[in-house]
Amino acid sequence: MTDAAQLLRDGRTAELWQKYCGFLDLSIEEFMHIQKRLLLEQLELLDGCELGRKLLHGQKPATIDEFRRMVPLTTYNDYLPDLPDHRDDMLPAKPAAWVRTSGRTGEFGGKWIPLPRQLYEGLGHYYLGTLIIASARSRGDVNIEEGDVYLYTVAPPPFISGQIMRAGRDEFPMRIVPSIEDAESMDFQERMEKAFVMALETGIDYFAGIASVLLTMGEAFSKRSGQMRLSSDALRPAALARMTRGILRSKIRGEPLQPRHIWSPKGITVGGMDVQIYRQRIEALWGVKVLEGYGCTEFGSVALQGWSGCTAGMIPTPDCAFWEFIPESEYAIWRFNNSYQPRTCLMDELEPGRYVLVGTSLLGGILVRYILGDLVSVLAVRDPAVGIDLPQIVVESRADDLIDLGSLVWLTERSIWQAFGKLDLPYTNWVARKEISPTDGPVVHIYLEDGTHDTRPLADALHGALLETMEDYATYHRIMGRNPVRATALAPDTFRGYMEEKRLEGAELGHLKPPRMQPSDAAMARLLRISHANGGNHTGAAR
Repeated sequence: MTDAAQLLRDGRTAELWQKYCGFLDLSIEEFMHIQKRLLLEQLELLDGCELGRKLLHGQKPATIDEFRRMVPLTTYNDYLPDLPDHRDDMLPAKPAAWVRTSGRTGEFGGKWIPLPRQLYEGLGHYYLGTLIIASARSRGDVNIEEGDVYLYTVAPPPFISGQIMRAGRDEFPMRIVPSIEDAESMDFQERMEKAFVMALETGIDYFAGIASVLLTMGEAFSKRSGQMRLSSDALRPAALARMTRGILRSKIRGEPLQPRHIWSPKGITVGGMDVQIYRQRIEALWGVKVLEGYGCTEFGSVALQGWSGCTAGMIPTPDCAFWEFIPESEYAIWRFNNSYQPRTCLMDELEPGRYVLVGTSLLGGILVRYILGDLVSVLAVRDPAVGIDLPQIVVESRADDLIDLGSLVWLTERSIWQAFGKLDLPYTNWVARKEISPTDGPVVHIYLEDGTHDTRPLADALHGALLETMEDYATYHRIMGRNPVRATALAPDTFRGYMEEKRLEGAELGHLKPPRMQPSDAAMARLLRISHANGGNHTGAAR
């Protein structure tokens, strides 16, 4: 098959778009045909390996309906101890690599997942598709070039993001800065600093990351740009010329020096629950529209937004996993009774609403009807305005991180981010917990790192923002007649101190920060201790 670089050299950009971005043009019938064909092929592979037969409970479904009826849903517990022990002999295909999740406190440490060769190649395929879509101004618009510069701003292997970088280099001749070999030997802070210093010489065409991280990177660069001008690296001729042009642009426009004055990236891809909150600020810093993407360790690329942000949500990919969706009400029953087999919907059965995502690996993977644990909202089942005939989703939260208030409203990380966004506050670190007040009963207690806020009016403001942005929350308020939001200010640098303590204890990357939603008592006690040492008095709980 002709590779991407050759298609580009030959000017066959329509074929290039079709090869890497054609899933956006599928009808729902075509999407489901791909899903079902690949799943039937996967069932044959599962029947041929020991772990596969175990997960199928010795049965061999002949149809998609039989598969959904006969095979139970699984969680990571169903793969123990085989996956943590890297049991290649139990799998349907020998892995090209093993990847792992960052892990959560008290849960497995990290989940190890085998990455078969075809799925590894799929990472490279969607890596390039993401670049094309991120820089496209319209359907079919291709702006990539050989030698484009991509900043290495993600976690290295064994995390999936690092494997994406490797697979992307295999797929297309990009210039990755710093080089993959150098980047993988650096810690996160060193990698970021090196990337931006080098980019003063090379320029930036593409990069990706979590929205809040990219925002912090951009704002930090703006604050430190004067110091960077004095560094020996920045004084190389190409870097000095780029910095000088940026300073002139900022002065002519009467603006503080920002990344958009220095670089003109073609595309930026962002992920995370806070994309909608910080999208405009990231775009203002960098001067380019951002593309929202959704991926995971277990299945790779899950969904991508349409070109130029033309779709409100993201469109799932057809060939990384066979997708099922558990309605939120069904998942709630399953959580309290794991013997219950919840009803699932396929892509062509979806209606607008909230679902928990379930995936079955394709192309030689091992996960079978695996509850990924992400709560997603289906915004629409199609978008005729731009000619997309597929459902569009956004990620709300981890399904187990919901804060349940009287079974009337379930607050997600995204819903709290939206409330913060409504208030137009500067970015701040925060965590939220459901707590029981001796006088008021269940409350949503938000602890945020901001020594300047009087938390009493802030809690009232957040309550008002939730009333505006969540219909269920407004219903809860009408019934209960109370504001359940409480807020406590943590001293500046509390979260930095928390991460530093965890780093010194040898914690891995995914365990450095406390969970945003429902942090444990131990994590909360550590935050309060560090805040107190930094001068916090924690007397600002609202109401």
